[in-house]
Amino acid sequence: MRWSTFALMTSCVVLMIGSAFAQGTDVPGDSNGDKIVSAEEVAAAEKLAKEGKITSNQFEEIKIIHENYPKTITDSANNSVTIYKPIKRAVIAYWIGGAITLQALNAEDSVVGVSDSIAADDSSLFPKLSKLPSVGKIPDSLDFEAILGLRPDAVILGGADPTWDEIQKKIQSLDPNIAVLRFNYCQPSNYLDEVNKTGYLFDKEDEAKELIDFIDGQLSQIEERVNKIPSDKRINVYSEVFKDYMTGGTGSYYPNDYIVMAGGNNVFGDTTQGLFAVDPEEVIKRNPEIILHHVGSKYAGKKGWGTDNVTALHDKREEILNRTGFSNISAVKDGKVYILDANIIIEAFYPVGLSYYAKWFYPDLFKDLDPIAIHQEYLSKVLHVDYDPSKHGVFIYHPDEHPDGR
Repeated sequence: MRWSTFALMTSCVVLMIGSAFAQGTDVPGDSNGDKIVSAEEVAAAEKLAKEGKITSNQFEEIKIIHENYPKTITDSANNSVTIYKPIKRAVIAYWIGGAITLQALNAEDSVVGVSDSIAADDSSLFPKLSKLPSVGKIPDSLDFEAILGLRPDAVILGGADPTWDEIQKKIQSLDPNIAVLRFNYCQPSNYLDEVNKTGYLFDKEDEAKELIDFIDGQLSQIEERVNKIPSDKRINVYSEVFKDYMTGGTGSYYPNDYIVMAGGNNVFGDTTQGLFAVDPEEVIKRNPEIILHHVGSKYAGKKGWGTDNVTALHDKREEILNRTGFSNISAVKDGKVYILDANIIIEAFYPVGLSYYAKWFYPDLFKDLDPIAIHQEYLSKVLHVDYDPSKHGVFIYHPDEHPDGR
């Protein structure tokens, strides 16, 4: 009686799976709509495969889903996200940190669409991803129709920010079956955890471990040395991002984290504010020993990997040197004013930017540190692109130390 009941159940499941394949349901092998492939559904699929009603590849996919899914993680917006099948069609509706991370994990073949910030990048950095269809400008001009038209399994957005909350709501109201993954892909405090979770969801665990080991290796050689510097001996740093006098404290101001990691003291680190415009007189009063100004891609119409012209960075440095009252600041007196492309420090490239920070802050302590070599290794070993940053690109500028932008 039990065998008859099982046989009847299996027969019914076979019919449902056959119908499901004909209709193209969301999760291959799922016949009852719960998105989970049970042992009974695998047995039914095996019967269909033996009868030639589904292919051996289809059956193998069903087995993989049964053995490995669902997968659940908590993303950087503190949302619990469950994936019920392999992600084959993902859209990166985010900055280049998402592209860097997926490319580093060898998961770019799973991506079918990207934001303007990635599509507009020259192909030297993203040879495949930059050629994919664009889904618009982020965060305020996304083309939701274009996103839906790409039939994604998942869409990658930014982390815990109200702007991304609204975008997530919009996407899931249009199609509740699309998984929305929210990661920052740039903050040292959680980037490695995000890499680990992304590798897990995209079936790239080995690649994630390699990336994490690489970053850990680069950062540890800096951390070990700066940890020995007494707090009262650390160099005072003033940092601007994108706009004049736009700085930040210990809030959601990413350069503060990097300054601290490189052994510096953010002169506005006594405030918990994130990004804010500061009074020039306050900068003069705090008398930084080093000034960093981070420019966006707008400064030359393209990112550092796509230009060899240092004019814009040179001009920005000259403008800072000639600001009213700045001649009395130690950093200006000593010529310690550096201009850099923000993408190598406030994106997933931060191990590269951090190595420049450390070298500038403590040149004697880091005589053997070679930021260009680290940059090269990141490009060739991590991103798998053929690009020589010792010969091309403009990433940082100082007339004596980095006259050619490298």
